[in-house]
Amino acid sequence: MITTRSRRRMPAFSRSVLLAVFLFAISGSTLADNSESNTSQAMIRAAQLDAFAKMASERLQGMESKAVLGGRVALTPELEVWMDPLGQDNIEAGKSREITSDWTPYAGPFAMAEAAHLLKRTVIGPQFSEILGAESLGLGTSVQNLLLTQLAPAPPSDWATEVIPDVSDWTQEMIDSLVQEYGQRIEKLRLWWAEIIIEEGGGISGSPTLRESMTHFWHDHFATGARDVTFPQSMYVQNQLLREHALGNFKELVGEIYKDPAMLLWLNGQDNYVGHINENFARELLELFTLGLDQYEQDDIIAAARSFTGWFTLDGMTSVYYPEYHDGGIKIFLNHAGNWEGDDIVDFIFEEDETARFICRKLYRWFIDEYPDEVLIEDLASTLRASDYEVAPVLERMFLSEHFFDENIRGSMVSDGVDKSIGLLRSLYMENLMLMDGWGEIVAGPSAWTWYSMNVFGHLLLDPPNVAGWPGYRSWINATTLTNRKALDTSVIDGNYYGYDLEMQADAIAIALETTNPNDPYQLVDDFALSFFGMPPTETVRQRMLDELLQGSEPWEWSIYNAGAEAQVQLLLKLIFRLPDFQAR
Repeated sequence: MITTRSRRRMPAFSRSVLLAVFLFAISGSTLADNSESNTSQAMIRAAQLDAFAKMASERLQGMESKAVLGGRVALTPELEVWMDPLGQDNIEAGKSREITSDWTPYAGPFAMAEAAHLLKRTVIGPQFSEILGAESLGLGTSVQNLLLTQLAPAPPSDWATEVIPDVSDWTQEMIDSLVQEYGQRIEKLRLWWAEIIIEEGGGISGSPTLRESMTHFWHDHFATGARDVTFPQSMYVQNQLLREHALGNFKELVGEIYKDPAMLLWLNGQDNYVGHINENFARELLELFTLGLDQYEQDDIIAAARSFTGWFTLDGMTSVYYPEYHDGGIKIFLNHAGNWEGDDIVDFIFEEDETARFICRKLYRWFIDEYPDEVLIEDLASTLRASDYEVAPVLERMFLSEHFFDENIRGSMVSDGVDKSIGLLRSLYMENLMLMDGWGEIVAGPSAWTWYSMNVFGHLLLDPPNVAGWPGYRSWINATTLTNRKALDTSVIDGNYYGYDLEMQADAIAIALETTNPNDPYQLVDDFALSFFGMPPTETVRQRMLDELLQGSEPWEWSIYNAGAEAQVQLLLKLIFRLPDFQAR
Protein backbone atom coordinates (compact mmCIF):
# COMPACT_ATOMS: atom_id res chain seq x y z
CA MET A 1 0.00 0.00 0.00
CA ILE A 2 1.17 3.54 -0.75
CA THR A 3 1.11 5.40 2.52
CA THR A 4 0.20 9.05 3.00
CA ARG A 5 3.03 11.55 2.88
CA SER A 6 3.75 12.50 6.47
CA ARG A 7 4.02 16.15 7.36
CA ARG A 8 7.46 17.02 8.59
CA ARG A 9 6.52 18.22 12.05
CA MET A 10 8.96 17.84 14.88
CA PRO A 11 8.06 15.09 17.39
CA ALA A 12 6.17 16.42 20.40
CA PHE A 13 8.94 15.46 22.87
CA SER A 14 11.65 17.21 20.84
CA ARG A 15 9.52 20.32 20.41
CA SER A 16 8.84 20.47 24.15
CA VAL A 17 12.54 20.17 25.02
CA LEU A 18 13.60 22.82 22.52
CA LEU A 19 10.80 25.10 23.66
CA ALA A 20 12.05 24.85 27.23
CA VAL A 21 15.60 25.65 26.09
CA PHE A 22 14.30 28.58 24.07
CA LEU A 23 12.34 29.99 27.01
CA PHE A 24 15.42 29.70 29.20
CA ALA A 25 17.62 31.38 26.63
CA ILE A 26 15.39 34.33 25.88
CA SER A 27 14.74 35.03 29.52
CA GLY A 28 18.45 34.87 30.39
CA SER A 29 21.25 37.37 30.54
CA THR A 30 21.54 37.96 26.79
CA LEU A 31 18.19 39.77 26.81
CA ALA A 32 18.21 41.01 30.34
CA ASP A 33 18.69 44.72 29.95
CA ASN A 34 15.67 47.02 29.90
CA SER A 35 16.07 48.06 26.27
CA GLU A 36 15.29 44.52 25.19
CA SER A 37 12.72 43.58 27.83
CA ASN A 38 9.69 44.16 25.59
CA THR A 39 11.12 41.92 22.89
CA SER A 40 11.97 39.30 25.49
CA GLN A 41 8.42 39.26 26.83
CA ALA A 42 7.01 39.10 23.34
CA MET A 43 9.17 36.11 22.48
CA ILE A 44 8.16 34.36 25.67
CA ARG A 45 4.55 34.95 24.61
CA ALA A 46 5.26 33.50 21.16
CA ALA A 47 6.81 30.40 22.69
CA GLN A 48 3.93 30.01 25.15
CA LEU A 49 1.41 30.30 22.31
CA ASP A 50 3.22 27.59 20.37
CA ALA A 51 3.36 25.34 23.43
CA PHE A 52 -0.33 25.91 24.11
CA ALA A 53 -1.21 25.03 20.50
CA LYS A 54 0.77 21.79 20.71
CA MET A 55 -0.73 20.81 24.05
CA ALA A 56 -4.25 21.78 22.97
CA SER A 57 -3.93 19.76 19.77
CA GLU A 58 -3.00 16.63 21.72
CA ARG A 59 -5.79 17.09 24.29
CA LEU A 60 -8.39 18.07 21.69
CA GLN A 61 -7.79 14.95 19.64
CA GLY A 62 -8.22 12.92 22.80
CA MET A 63 -11.61 14.44 23.61
CA GLU A 64 -12.81 14.75 19.99
CA SER A 65 -16.55 14.33 19.51
CA LYS A 66 -17.94 12.17 16.72
CA ALA A 67 -21.01 12.71 14.62
CA VAL A 68 -23.39 9.79 14.65
CA LEU A 69 -26.00 9.25 11.96
CA GLY A 70 -28.26 6.24 12.06
CA GLY A 71 -26.04 4.57 14.64
CA ARG A 72 -22.93 4.96 12.48
CA VAL A 73 -19.87 6.77 13.77
CA ALA A 74 -17.95 8.94 11.33
CA LEU A 75 -14.46 7.63 10.68
CA THR A 76 -12.31 9.33 8.08
CA PRO A 77 -11.09 6.65 5.65
CA GLU A 78 -7.35 6.41 5.11
CA LEU A 79 -6.56 8.03 1.78
CA GLU A 80 -3.50 7.20 -0.24
CA VAL A 81 -1.24 9.64 -2.03
CA TRP A 82 -2.29 9.54 -5.66
CA MET A 83 0.14 7.44 -7.69
CA ASP A 84 -2.46 6.01 -10.08
CA PRO A 85 -3.96 3.15 -8.06
CA LEU A 86 -4.78 1.28 -11.26
CA GLY A 87 -1.15 1.05 -12.32
CA GLN A 88 1.41 2.72 -14.59
CA ASP A 89 -0.26 1.37 -17.72
CA ASN A 90 -3.32 3.44 -16.92
CA ILE A 91 -1.23 6.58 -16.50
CA GLU A 92 0.22 6.12 -19.96
CA ALA A 93 -3.23 5.33 -21.34
CA GLY A 94 -4.59 8.53 -19.84
CA LYS A 95 -1.75 10.58 -21.27
CA SER A 96 -2.25 9.13 -24.73
CA ARG A 97 -5.94 9.95 -25.06
CA GLU A 98 -7.00 11.62 -28.27
CA ILE A 99 -6.89 15.25 -27.17
CA THR A 100 -5.73 17.46 -30.01
CA SER A 101 -7.20 20.78 -28.83
CA ASP A 102 -5.25 23.68 -27.35
CA TRP A 103 -5.81 27.13 -25.84
CA THR A 104 -7.30 28.50 -29.06
CA PRO A 105 -10.50 30.41 -28.17
CA TYR A 106 -13.54 28.17 -28.30
CA ALA A 107 -15.65 28.79 -31.40
CA GLY A 108 -18.24 26.04 -31.07
CA PRO A 109 -21.80 26.22 -29.78
CA PHE A 110 -22.43 27.30 -26.20
CA ALA A 111 -25.67 25.50 -25.45
CA MET A 112 -26.95 23.82 -22.28
CA ALA A 113 -24.37 21.02 -22.41
CA GLU A 114 -21.46 23.47 -22.61
CA ALA A 115 -22.92 25.70 -19.89
CA ALA A 116 -23.35 22.66 -17.64
CA HIS A 117 -19.76 21.55 -18.24
CA LEU A 118 -18.43 25.04 -17.47
CA LEU A 119 -20.30 25.36 -14.18
CA LYS A 120 -19.76 21.77 -13.02
CA ARG A 121 -16.01 22.37 -13.30
CA THR A 122 -15.91 25.83 -11.74
CA VAL A 123 -18.69 26.03 -9.13
CA ILE A 124 -19.30 23.88 -6.05
CA GLY A 125 -22.82 22.57 -6.58
CA PRO A 126 -24.14 24.60 -9.54
CA GLN A 127 -27.92 24.87 -9.73
CA PHE A 128 -29.90 24.18 -12.88
CA SER A 129 -31.19 27.75 -12.93
CA GLU A 130 -27.55 28.92 -13.03
CA ILE A 131 -26.86 26.62 -15.98
CA LEU A 132 -29.84 28.15 -17.77
CA GLY A 133 -28.56 31.60 -16.92
CA ALA A 134 -25.08 30.84 -18.23
CA GLU A 135 -26.48 29.56 -21.53
CA SER A 136 -28.51 32.73 -21.89
CA LEU A 137 -25.57 35.02 -21.11
CA GLY A 138 -23.15 33.23 -23.41
CA LEU A 139 -19.65 31.93 -22.76
CA GLY A 140 -17.78 35.23 -22.58
CA THR A 141 -20.12 36.92 -20.12
CA SER A 142 -20.45 33.77 -18.02
CA VAL A 143 -16.68 33.51 -17.65
CA GLN A 144 -16.42 37.20 -16.80
CA ASN A 145 -19.05 36.71 -14.11
CA LEU A 146 -17.14 33.74 -12.72
CA LEU A 147 -14.13 36.02 -12.27
CA LEU A 148 -16.00 38.80 -10.48
CA THR A 149 -14.91 39.70 -6.96
CA GLN A 150 -17.34 39.78 -4.05
CA LEU A 151 -17.44 41.38 -0.64
CA ALA A 152 -15.87 39.30 2.10
CA PRO A 153 -18.41 37.40 4.21
CA ALA A 154 -19.04 38.43 7.80
CA PRO A 155 -17.20 36.40 10.45
CA PRO A 156 -19.10 33.56 12.10
CA SER A 157 -19.08 35.34 15.46
CA ASP A 158 -17.05 37.68 17.65
CA TRP A 159 -14.94 34.73 18.73
CA ALA A 160 -13.36 34.61 15.26
CA THR A 161 -11.23 37.62 16.23
CA GLU A 162 -11.11 37.05 19.98
CA VAL A 163 -7.73 37.43 21.67
CA ILE A 164 -6.16 34.13 22.73
CA PRO A 165 -5.63 34.38 26.49
CA ASP A 166 -2.40 33.81 28.39
CA VAL A 167 -3.04 30.46 30.08
CA SER A 168 0.29 30.20 31.90
CA ASP A 169 -1.36 30.49 35.32
CA TRP A 170 -4.59 28.61 34.48
CA THR A 171 -5.59 25.33 36.06
CA GLN A 172 -5.71 22.26 33.85
CA GLU A 173 -9.48 22.20 34.22
CA MET A 174 -9.73 25.76 32.89
CA ILE A 175 -7.41 24.95 30.01
CA ASP A 176 -9.39 21.83 29.08
CA SER A 177 -12.59 23.85 29.06
CA LEU A 178 -11.06 26.40 26.68
CA VAL A 179 -9.62 23.67 24.47
CA GLN A 180 -13.03 22.02 24.20
CA GLU A 181 -14.59 25.37 23.33
CA TYR A 182 -11.96 25.90 20.64
CA GLY A 183 -12.76 22.46 19.26
CA GLN A 184 -16.44 23.35 18.95
CA ARG A 185 -15.57 26.66 17.33
CA ILE A 186 -13.45 24.90 14.72
CA GLU A 187 -16.50 22.80 13.86
CA LYS A 188 -18.58 25.97 13.65
CA LEU A 189 -15.97 27.46 11.35
CA ARG A 190 -16.22 24.47 8.99
CA LEU A 191 -19.98 24.86 8.83
CA TRP A 192 -19.72 28.64 8.45
CA TRP A 193 -17.64 28.02 5.32
CA ALA A 194 -20.17 25.44 4.15
CA GLU A 195 -22.94 28.02 4.55
CA ILE A 196 -20.96 30.54 2.49
CA ILE A 197 -20.55 27.99 -0.29
CA ILE A 198 -24.24 27.12 -0.24
CA GLU A 199 -25.77 30.56 0.21
CA GLU A 200 -23.28 33.20 -0.89
CA GLY A 201 -21.84 31.78 -4.09
CA GLY A 202 -23.86 33.91 -6.49
CA GLY A 203 -22.69 36.95 -8.41
CA ILE A 204 -24.66 39.38 -10.57
CA SER A 205 -27.83 38.26 -12.32
CA GLY A 206 -27.75 35.02 -10.38
CA SER A 207 -24.45 34.04 -12.01
CA PRO A 208 -22.15 32.07 -9.70
CA THR A 209 -18.55 33.10 -9.14
CA LEU A 210 -15.29 31.23 -8.71
CA ARG A 211 -14.50 32.71 -5.31
CA GLU A 212 -15.30 29.73 -3.10
CA SER A 213 -13.93 27.16 -5.54
CA MET A 214 -10.63 29.07 -5.65
CA THR A 215 -10.61 29.56 -1.87
CA HIS A 216 -10.94 25.78 -1.67
CA PHE A 217 -8.14 25.40 -4.24
CA TRP A 218 -5.75 27.56 -2.21
CA HIS A 219 -6.72 25.78 1.01
CA ASP A 220 -5.76 22.50 -0.66
CA HIS A 221 -2.57 24.07 -2.06
CA PHE A 222 -1.38 25.72 1.19
CA ALA A 223 -2.85 22.83 3.17
CA THR A 224 -3.13 23.80 6.85
CA GLY A 225 -4.79 21.62 9.49
CA ALA A 226 -6.92 22.94 12.32
CA ARG A 227 -6.18 19.88 14.44
CA ASP A 228 -2.59 21.06 14.91
CA VAL A 229 -3.14 24.82 14.69
CA THR A 230 -6.01 24.41 17.22
CA PHE A 231 -6.93 28.12 17.32
CA PRO A 232 -10.15 28.86 15.39
CA GLN A 233 -9.07 32.50 15.18
CA SER A 234 -5.95 31.53 13.23
CA MET A 235 -7.85 29.31 10.82
CA TYR A 236 -10.43 32.04 10.25
CA VAL A 237 -7.74 34.62 9.46
CA GLN A 238 -6.09 32.25 6.98
CA ASN A 239 -9.41 31.35 5.36
CA GLN A 240 -10.15 35.02 4.80
CA LEU A 241 -6.64 35.57 3.43
CA LEU A 242 -7.14 32.80 0.86
CA ARG A 243 -10.54 34.22 -0.05
CA GLU A 244 -9.15 37.74 -0.41
CA HIS A 245 -6.49 36.50 -2.84
CA ALA A 246 -8.65 33.79 -4.44
CA LEU A 247 -8.58 35.37 -7.89
CA GLY A 248 -5.63 37.66 -7.31
CA ASN A 249 -1.87 37.52 -7.55
CA PHE A 250 -0.11 34.24 -6.76
CA LYS A 251 3.17 35.94 -5.84
CA GLU A 252 1.45 38.32 -3.45
CA LEU A 253 -0.34 35.41 -1.79
CA VAL A 254 2.95 33.54 -1.26
CA GLY A 255 4.36 36.75 0.21
CA GLU A 256 1.53 36.79 2.73
CA ILE A 257 1.34 33.08 3.50
CA TYR A 258 4.85 32.79 4.96
CA LYS A 259 3.88 35.16 7.78
CA ASP A 260 0.31 33.94 8.18
CA PRO A 261 -0.33 33.03 11.86
CA ALA A 262 -1.87 29.63 11.08
CA MET A 263 1.03 28.76 8.78
CA LEU A 264 3.56 29.88 11.40
CA LEU A 265 1.96 27.49 13.88
CA TRP A 266 1.37 24.69 11.37
CA LEU A 267 4.87 24.53 9.88
CA ASN A 268 6.89 25.53 12.94
CA GLY A 269 7.62 29.17 12.14
CA GLN A 270 7.58 29.82 15.89
CA ASP A 271 10.57 27.46 16.16
CA ASN A 272 12.55 29.23 13.42
CA TYR A 273 14.87 31.91 14.76
CA VAL A 274 18.55 32.86 14.58
CA GLY A 275 20.69 30.08 15.98
CA HIS A 276 17.84 27.58 15.77
CA ILE A 277 16.71 27.00 12.21
CA ASN A 278 13.57 25.01 11.46
CA GLU A 279 13.38 23.96 7.81
CA ASN A 280 9.74 22.82 7.68
CA PHE A 281 8.12 25.81 6.01
CA ALA A 282 11.04 26.47 3.67
CA ARG A 283 11.01 22.87 2.44
CA GLU A 284 7.27 22.82 1.82
CA LEU A 285 7.39 26.26 0.19
CA LEU A 286 9.81 24.96 -2.41
CA GLU A 287 8.52 21.42 -2.83
CA LEU A 288 4.75 21.80 -2.50
CA PHE A 289 3.87 25.46 -2.89
CA THR A 290 6.01 26.91 -5.70
CA LEU A 291 8.72 24.89 -7.49
CA GLY A 292 8.24 21.16 -7.01
CA LEU A 293 10.79 18.39 -6.54
CA ASP A 294 14.25 18.46 -8.12
CA GLN A 295 14.25 22.23 -8.60
CA TYR A 296 16.46 23.11 -5.62
CA GLU A 297 19.12 21.74 -3.28
CA GLN A 298 19.17 21.11 0.47
CA ASP A 299 21.37 24.20 0.87
CA ASP A 300 18.57 26.27 -0.72
CA ILE A 301 16.13 24.99 1.92
CA ILE A 302 18.50 26.01 4.70
CA ALA A 303 19.12 29.43 3.15
CA ALA A 304 15.38 30.02 2.77
CA ALA A 305 14.69 28.92 6.34
CA ARG A 306 17.34 31.34 7.62
CA SER A 307 15.78 34.12 5.55
CA PHE A 308 12.34 33.54 7.07
CA THR A 309 13.61 33.82 10.66
CA GLY A 310 12.20 36.58 12.86
CA TRP A 311 8.47 36.16 12.16
CA PHE A 312 6.17 35.12 15.00
CA THR A 313 2.55 35.28 16.07
CA LEU A 314 1.78 36.40 19.60
CA ASP A 315 -2.01 36.32 19.36
CA GLY A 316 -2.77 33.77 16.62
CA MET A 317 -4.35 36.45 14.44
CA THR A 318 -1.50 38.75 13.44
CA SER A 319 2.20 38.30 12.85
CA VAL A 320 5.10 40.40 14.04
CA TYR A 321 8.71 40.68 12.89
CA TYR A 322 11.60 40.92 15.37
CA PRO A 323 14.92 41.81 13.69
CA GLU A 324 16.75 40.54 16.78
CA TYR A 325 15.64 37.01 15.91
CA HIS A 326 16.40 37.24 12.22
CA ASP A 327 19.48 35.52 10.88
CA GLY A 328 21.37 38.42 9.35
CA GLY A 329 24.18 36.38 7.85
CA ILE A 330 24.93 35.87 4.16
CA LYS A 331 22.81 33.18 2.51
CA ILE A 332 23.08 31.65 -0.94
CA PHE A 333 19.65 30.81 -2.36
CA LEU A 334 19.23 29.57 -5.93
CA ASN A 335 22.69 31.03 -6.71
CA HIS A 336 21.84 34.46 -5.23
CA ALA A 337 24.14 35.53 -2.38
CA GLY A 338 23.20 38.17 0.18
CA ASN A 339 21.63 38.99 3.52
CA TRP A 340 18.19 37.89 2.40
CA GLU A 341 14.81 38.17 4.12
CA GLY A 342 11.52 36.45 3.35
CA ASP A 343 10.41 38.78 0.56
CA ASP A 344 13.76 38.32 -1.19
CA ILE A 345 13.28 34.55 -1.22
CA VAL A 346 9.81 35.00 -2.74
CA ASP A 347 11.27 37.29 -5.43
CA PHE A 348 13.92 34.73 -6.35
CA ILE A 349 11.40 31.89 -6.49
CA PHE A 350 9.25 33.85 -8.91
CA GLU A 351 12.23 34.54 -11.15
CA GLU A 352 12.30 30.79 -11.85
CA ASP A 353 10.33 29.72 -14.92
CA GLU A 354 9.32 26.49 -13.19
CA THR A 355 7.18 28.38 -10.66
CA ALA A 356 4.65 29.32 -13.33
CA ARG A 357 4.63 25.80 -14.73
CA PHE A 358 4.14 24.32 -11.27
CA ILE A 359 1.03 26.31 -10.36
CA CYS A 360 -0.42 26.02 -13.88
CA ARG A 361 -0.20 22.22 -13.61
CA LYS A 362 -2.16 22.38 -10.36
CA LEU A 363 -4.80 24.69 -11.84
CA TYR A 364 -5.07 22.40 -14.85
CA ARG A 365 -5.55 19.33 -12.68
CA TRP A 366 -8.11 21.16 -10.52
CA PHE A 367 -10.30 22.43 -13.35
CA ILE A 368 -9.59 20.37 -16.47
CA ASP A 369 -8.01 16.93 -16.17
CA GLU A 370 -5.54 14.94 -14.08
CA TYR A 371 -3.16 14.41 -17.01
CA PRO A 372 -1.65 17.77 -18.01
CA ASP A 373 0.12 18.03 -21.35
CA GLU A 374 3.45 19.81 -20.87
CA VAL A 375 3.18 21.72 -24.15
CA LEU A 376 -0.15 23.15 -23.02
CA ILE A 377 1.25 23.87 -19.55
CA GLU A 378 4.20 25.82 -20.97
CA ASP A 379 1.83 27.90 -23.08
CA LEU A 380 -0.40 28.58 -20.07
CA ALA A 381 2.62 29.41 -17.90
CA SER A 382 3.64 32.09 -20.39
CA THR A 383 0.27 33.77 -19.78
CA LEU A 384 0.87 33.68 -16.02
CA ARG A 385 4.34 35.20 -16.35
CA ALA A 386 3.10 37.87 -18.75
CA SER A 387 0.40 38.89 -16.25
CA ASP A 388 3.01 39.14 -13.46
CA TYR A 389 1.44 36.12 -11.75
CA GLU A 390 -2.15 37.35 -11.77
CA VAL A 391 -4.26 34.19 -11.74
CA ALA A 392 -7.46 35.52 -13.34
CA PRO A 393 -6.00 35.87 -16.90
CA VAL A 394 -4.87 32.23 -16.76
CA LEU A 395 -8.30 31.02 -15.65
CA GLU A 396 -10.01 33.15 -18.29
CA ARG A 397 -7.83 31.68 -21.02
CA MET A 398 -8.52 28.15 -19.77
CA PHE A 399 -12.30 28.51 -19.62
CA LEU A 400 -12.59 30.23 -23.00
CA SER A 401 -10.50 27.64 -24.82
CA GLU A 402 -11.18 24.84 -27.29
CA HIS A 403 -9.27 22.55 -24.95
CA PHE A 404 -11.60 23.15 -22.01
CA PHE A 405 -14.60 22.10 -24.11
CA ASP A 406 -12.88 19.12 -25.75
CA GLU A 407 -15.27 16.13 -25.74
CA ASN A 408 -12.55 13.95 -24.21
CA ILE A 409 -12.26 16.31 -21.24
CA ARG A 410 -15.94 16.33 -20.29
CA GLY A 411 -16.80 13.96 -17.48
CA SER A 412 -13.15 13.01 -16.96
CA MET A 413 -12.88 14.22 -13.35
CA VAL A 414 -14.06 12.48 -10.16
CA SER A 415 -16.19 14.69 -7.91
CA ASP A 416 -14.51 15.39 -4.59
CA GLY A 417 -15.99 15.14 -1.10
CA VAL A 418 -16.98 18.80 -0.94
CA ASP A 419 -18.90 18.42 -4.22
CA LYS A 420 -20.74 15.48 -2.67
CA SER A 421 -21.50 17.03 0.71
CA ILE A 422 -21.82 20.81 0.50
CA GLY A 423 -22.19 20.96 -3.29
CA LEU A 424 -25.08 18.51 -3.28
CA LEU A 425 -27.06 20.68 -0.86
CA ARG A 426 -26.44 23.72 -3.02
CA SER A 427 -27.40 21.98 -6.27
CA LEU A 428 -30.70 20.90 -4.63
CA TYR A 429 -31.49 24.50 -3.61
CA MET A 430 -31.25 23.56 0.06
CA GLU A 431 -30.44 27.02 1.33
CA ASN A 432 -31.04 28.65 4.71
CA LEU A 433 -30.17 25.45 6.55
CA MET A 434 -28.56 27.41 9.41
CA LEU A 435 -25.84 24.83 9.85
CA MET A 436 -24.43 26.63 12.87
CA ASP A 437 -27.76 27.18 14.63
CA GLY A 438 -28.09 25.75 18.13
CA TRP A 439 -24.59 24.33 18.05
CA GLY A 440 -23.28 22.08 20.80
CA GLU A 441 -21.97 18.65 19.98
CA ILE A 442 -22.36 17.46 16.39
CA VAL A 443 -25.31 15.20 17.00
CA ALA A 444 -28.36 16.51 15.16
CA GLY A 445 -29.85 18.04 12.07
CA PRO A 446 -28.25 19.37 8.87
CA SER A 447 -25.04 20.13 10.79
CA ALA A 448 -24.60 16.46 11.61
CA TRP A 449 -25.23 15.32 8.02
CA THR A 450 -22.78 17.88 6.60
CA TRP A 451 -20.02 17.16 9.11
CA TYR A 452 -20.52 13.40 8.85
CA SER A 453 -20.46 13.50 5.05
CA MET A 454 -17.23 15.48 4.93
CA ASN A 455 -15.68 12.95 7.30
CA VAL A 456 -16.68 9.73 5.59
CA PHE A 457 -15.88 11.16 2.15
CA GLY A 458 -12.37 11.96 3.42
CA HIS A 459 -12.75 15.68 2.75
CA LEU A 460 -13.11 17.53 6.04
CA LEU A 461 -12.63 21.23 5.35
CA LEU A 462 -9.89 22.89 7.45
CA ASP A 463 -8.26 19.50 8.06
CA PRO A 464 -6.43 18.16 5.00
CA PRO A 465 -4.65 14.86 5.70
CA ASN A 466 -1.20 16.47 5.58
CA VAL A 467 0.72 19.41 4.17
CA ALA A 468 0.46 17.93 0.67
CA GLY A 469 -3.32 18.40 0.76
CA TRP A 470 -5.89 15.88 -0.40
CA PRO A 471 -4.62 13.23 -2.83
CA GLY A 472 -7.64 13.85 -5.06
CA TYR A 473 -8.65 12.36 -8.40
CA ARG A 474 -9.41 8.63 -8.31
CA SER A 475 -8.49 8.34 -4.63
CA TRP A 476 -11.85 9.95 -3.80
CA ILE A 477 -13.48 6.64 -4.70
CA ASN A 478 -12.87 3.56 -2.58
CA ALA A 479 -15.01 0.84 -1.01
CA THR A 480 -15.88 3.07 1.95
CA THR A 481 -16.51 6.37 0.21
CA LEU A 482 -18.50 5.00 -2.76
CA THR A 483 -20.94 3.12 -0.53
CA ASN A 484 -21.41 6.14 1.68
CA ARG A 485 -21.74 8.53 -1.24
CA LYS A 486 -24.76 6.61 -2.48
CA ALA A 487 -26.33 6.20 0.96
CA LEU A 488 -25.75 9.76 2.16
CA ASP A 489 -26.68 11.45 -1.12
CA THR A 490 -29.98 9.57 -1.43
CA SER A 491 -30.75 10.21 2.24
CA VAL A 492 -31.19 13.90 1.44
CA ILE A 493 -34.08 13.01 -0.86
CA ASP A 494 -35.83 10.97 1.83
CA GLY A 495 -34.79 13.16 4.76
CA ASN A 496 -33.80 9.95 6.51
CA TYR A 497 -30.56 8.01 6.92
CA TYR A 498 -30.95 4.46 8.27
CA GLY A 499 -33.84 5.60 10.44
CA TYR A 500 -32.15 8.83 11.51
CA ASP A 501 -34.21 11.99 10.88
CA LEU A 502 -31.94 14.47 9.08
CA GLU A 503 -34.27 17.37 9.91
CA MET A 504 -33.92 18.44 6.29
CA GLN A 505 -35.23 17.13 2.97
CA ALA A 506 -34.89 18.22 -0.62
CA ASP A 507 -38.09 19.50 -2.24
CA ALA A 508 -38.26 17.25 -5.31
CA ILE A 509 -41.13 19.13 -6.96
CA ALA A 510 -39.47 22.52 -6.48
CA ILE A 511 -36.26 21.16 -8.02
CA ALA A 512 -38.17 19.80 -11.01
CA LEU A 513 -40.02 23.10 -11.48
CA GLU A 514 -36.66 24.83 -12.02
CA THR A 515 -36.10 22.83 -15.21
CA THR A 516 -37.11 23.98 -18.69
CA ASN A 517 -40.26 21.87 -19.03
CA PRO A 518 -41.04 19.63 -16.03
CA ASN A 519 -44.21 18.34 -17.74
CA ASP A 520 -42.16 16.74 -20.52
CA PRO A 521 -40.59 13.58 -19.04
CA TYR A 522 -37.91 13.43 -21.75
CA GLN A 523 -36.88 17.02 -21.15
CA LEU A 524 -36.97 16.57 -17.38
CA VAL A 525 -34.61 13.58 -17.62
CA ASP A 526 -32.27 15.47 -19.96
CA ASP A 527 -32.22 18.55 -17.72
CA PHE A 528 -31.52 16.49 -14.61
CA ALA A 529 -28.66 14.75 -16.43
CA LEU A 530 -27.07 18.09 -17.32
CA SER A 531 -27.59 19.38 -13.80
CA PHE A 532 -26.14 16.39 -11.96
CA PHE A 533 -23.77 14.81 -14.51
CA GLY A 534 -22.60 17.97 -16.24
CA MET A 535 -23.16 16.35 -19.63
CA PRO A 536 -25.92 14.58 -21.59
CA PRO A 537 -26.59 10.94 -20.64
CA THR A 538 -25.98 7.98 -22.89
CA GLU A 539 -29.09 6.52 -24.48
CA THR A 540 -28.98 3.56 -22.09
CA VAL A 541 -28.78 5.81 -19.02
CA ARG A 542 -31.43 8.12 -20.43
CA GLN A 543 -33.87 5.25 -20.89
CA ARG A 544 -33.13 3.93 -17.41
CA MET A 545 -33.84 7.38 -15.93
CA LEU A 546 -37.05 7.70 -17.93
CA ASP A 547 -38.27 4.28 -16.75
CA GLU A 548 -37.60 5.23 -13.14
CA LEU A 549 -39.55 8.46 -13.50
CA LEU A 550 -42.55 6.95 -15.28
CA GLN A 551 -42.83 3.81 -13.14
CA GLY A 552 -44.60 1.86 -15.90
CA SER A 553 -46.88 4.66 -17.11
CA GLU A 554 -46.79 6.13 -20.60
CA PRO A 555 -44.80 9.33 -21.30
CA TRP A 556 -47.96 11.19 -22.33
CA GLU A 557 -49.50 10.41 -18.93
CA TRP A 558 -46.77 12.24 -17.05
CA SER A 559 -47.43 15.60 -15.39
CA ILE A 560 -45.52 17.30 -12.60
CA TYR A 561 -48.94 17.98 -11.05
CA ASN A 562 -49.99 14.31 -10.88
CA ALA A 563 -50.81 13.00 -7.42
CA GLY A 564 -47.80 10.68 -7.38
CA ALA A 565 -45.37 13.04 -9.11
CA GLU A 566 -43.35 13.89 -6.02
CA ALA A 567 -42.62 10.24 -5.22
CA GLN A 568 -41.67 9.57 -8.86
CA VAL A 569 -39.27 12.52 -9.01
CA GLN A 570 -37.75 11.36 -5.73
CA LEU A 571 -37.18 7.92 -7.22
CA LEU A 572 -35.54 9.50 -10.25
CA LEU A 573 -33.21 11.62 -8.10
CA LYS A 574 -32.20 8.65 -5.98
CA LEU A 575 -31.42 6.65 -9.10
CA ILE A 576 -29.32 9.53 -10.43
CA PHE A 577 -27.33 9.68 -7.19
CA ARG A 578 -26.58 5.96 -7.40
CA LEU A 579 -25.40 5.98 -11.02
CA PRO A 580 -21.66 5.99 -11.83
CA ASP A 581 -22.24 9.10 -13.97
CA PHE A 582 -23.00 11.08 -10.82
CA GLN A 583 -19.49 10.47 -9.45
CA ALA A 584 -17.91 12.27 -12.41
CA ARG A 585 -17.96 15.87 -13.55
